[in-house]
Amino acid sequence: MANLTLGEQLTLRALTGRVVAQAIVEKIGLEGTFGVVSNKTYICSGLTSAMESVVTALTGGLNRVVTSVMATPEDAKDAVAALKDASLVFLAFGGEMGVEDNQALVSAFLKEAKAQDLSADMFIHVRMLGPKMVQKVLETESALETYLQERNVWTFNFDLEKGMFYFHDVIVNGTTLELDPLFEVPLTLEHNELLRRSL
Repeated sequence: MANLTLGEQLTLRALTGRVVAQAIVEKIGLEGTFGVVSNKTYICSGLTSAMESVVTALTGGLNRVVTSVMATPEDAKDAVAALKDASLVFLAFGGEMGVEDNQALVSAFLKEAKAQDLSADMFIHVRMLGPKMVQKVLETESALETYLQERNVWTFNFDLEKGMFYFHDVIVNGTTLELDPLFEVPLTLEHNELLRRSL
């Protein structure tokens, strides 16, 4: 991330938020309330705010948006409760926070989501895939496998050489997340360049 200024980081999240939110509304389909949960960092907040703005614009303000922010694992109970009416929740744990701290938040959120029987489908941010955050929770909380299998789960990744975002169904199989391709969306040149410099 040191290759981008904070302003460029926020621009990158605005561009990513547009692509992902538009795909959720127009291709995956959004029925009801769009929820997001993230850590308490500028970058994740920039992404989720951009996504909520796009959802609001594309649905004419008819789909409610709800935001939960977690600073510590102890925030999980309130974060999940705030999302109880969401039909889809986007999980955004990355940004300036370290992997271990994000892992603790992901673990707390998923355990609490199961405890409260949060019925929403889930969309996992690509930055959570590399460190295998969800898989690590499944390794210690096997009951979460059934919980996640009972709802739709999606994610995305990208290929900068081809200039594409790829969206996938996520199939939970034990501690493995299998990606089933759904569709692809082309990136703008600016988006591609900022992503390339951020890696």
